[in-house]
Amino acid sequence: MKIRKPLFIPFSYKLFISYLFIMLVPVIVIGSYAYITSVQSIEKHTRDNLDVAVKQIKRNVEYRVNDAMRSSDEIYADQVLSRYLSGYYVDWDRYVATTQYVLPRVELASNLPTLNVRLSLYLDEANFSEYYYKETEEVLRNGARQFGIFHTIRIKDEVWYQALDMDYDSTIWKQVGNDFQYHNLSFLRPLIDYETFDSIGLIKVTVKLKDIFEDVEFNTLAPGSQLFVVDQNQDVLFASSHNTMMYTDSLQVDEDEYLVIEEEIANVPAKVIALIPVASFQDSSRQVRNMTILICLVSLLVLSLFSVLISRYFSKRFLKLMASLRSFKEGDLHKRMQYRGHDEFALISDAFNDMASTIENLIDEVYISKLEKKEAELQVLHVQMNPHFLYNTFSSISRMAKLGEMEKLHEIIRALAKFYRLTLNKGEMVIPIEKEIQIIEAYLDIQNIKYGDRIRIDTDIDPDILRYETVKFILQPFVENVLEHAWYDDEIAIKLTAGREKERIVIEIADNGLGMREDTIQAIFKKTGEALGYGIRNVDQRLKLQFGTDYGVRIQSGVGEGTTIRIEFPMREYVE
Repeated sequence: MKIRKPLFIPFSYKLFISYLFIMLVPVIVIGSYAYITSVQSIEKHTRDNLDVAVKQIKRNVEYRVNDAMRSSDEIYADQVLSRYLSGYYVDWDRYVATTQYVLPRVELASNLPTLNVRLSLYLDEANFSEYYYKETEEVLRNGARQFGIFHTIRIKDEVWYQALDMDYDSTIWKQVGNDFQYHNLSFLRPLIDYETFDSIGLIKVTVKLKDIFEDVEFNTLAPGSQLFVVDQNQDVLFASSHNTMMYTDSLQVDEDEYLVIEEEIANVPAKVIALIPVASFQDSSRQVRNMTILICLVSLLVLSLFSVLISRYFSKRFLKLMASLRSFKEGDLHKRMQYRGHDEFALISDAFNDMASTIENLIDEVYISKLEKKEAELQVLHVQMNPHFLYNTFSSISRMAKLGEMEKLHEIIRALAKFYRLTLNKGEMVIPIEKEIQIIEAYLDIQNIKYGDRIRIDTDIDPDILRYETVKFILQPFVENVLEHAWYDDEIAIKLTAGREKERIVIEIADNGLGMREDTIQAIFKKTGEALGYGIRNVDQRLKLQFGTDYGVRIQSGVGEGTTIRIEFPMREYVE
């Protein structure tokens, strides 16, 4: 009978099927594209409309400017009038010319524009009588028109007149005289003698700025817009509002807030500047943006629900795998996985279970054996310490016995018994700091007996650290080294301090002995070569084996300056 193999469904297919339901990226891309293109189209259309509106405003201004110039054109082109004003007629003929031709022509010219203007003719030669009304600001303001004929001598001292440099066909719009004070603008051109084409005077047409600009339909712009007319010096000739904002070269317009449209005005050295709030023509784009965002959010919500339902089905196995790995990482080596089915997860489950079994066996065989080896090394190092001290002490006992010092012999034997009772108690390798302090105190008692109280001891022990653990028998080798190698005077001083620094226990043994050179210190910790400082290196090795390589012994010394031994190990509560 042929056994049919179970159907193998790769997990990649299942993942691919789930991705078909997840359309988040297309929705975001399409929605963003639709929004950006729609907004750009709307803003371009709006900007084009505003540009057309500003151009229309400019054309309306140009129309009014040209209308005001009609008065000067009428005077400038009249050759007969030019002959009369040039002084070719005198006496009765001049009177007749003045009353029947000159004044009617000038009056007609002043009435040609639809705007209220003041037409003034200035003659260089005084061979024609002046004819004028009293010029007042109220005349133009109240809608009346004025004309007059003056002699140039009246204005020859004016700064603006002296600055004029005009050919026979030159024209200029400029604020002259009291124009700036009364918000007027004047059109200037020379009066020509057509016999010689020399200038015989000046034509000046004055019009109020508001008559040119104020009635312009700037309301066709967006709400909140501001319209300015500025001359070639960037001085404001007209503003559509009475706010404090003035347009000058130094004005920094925030392009994120305002759209700036500029149009030059023909025949006038000025331009129209429109400041249009960007927010005023972004309402439509906001509506498009809000609708696009709403549609995208609804689509994302619906698709997210589908994604959650479908991904939850597939993610159960992932979560189960992650939970097993997390337990394994935390040390639960007995954790195993069981999956139903015949896909990649089943293969992962089998591989994980095999790996877990293999690692568990390796830990049992290697890690535990390594701990046993470490413990054995500690025991060997500690055993090596005791005979060294014991030999020295028995040597002192033998010497006292030979000298008959029975009282000292009795005291040193009793102190030695106390010392070994502390060091050999229960065979512990790790003891509380308090017991290690007691051991070194017993050792010093023995040495003081040997040396006749010539050892000065100073201790500074923080009582809060006495409950923490340490490796046994780490202080005695250093005190013994002081007595054996550093002593050069009748007495020697030893200071023992113990405290905590951050999360470490720090014990220091300082003396005022001979000290050591730097090469001697390096030789002590050197693993190869001549054996030097056996006891110090022994303590350092035991601390590193017990607590790690970040801890151990450090030496600071100088010849003739004494030596300081610094011992560091972590703060661990001692547990019996």
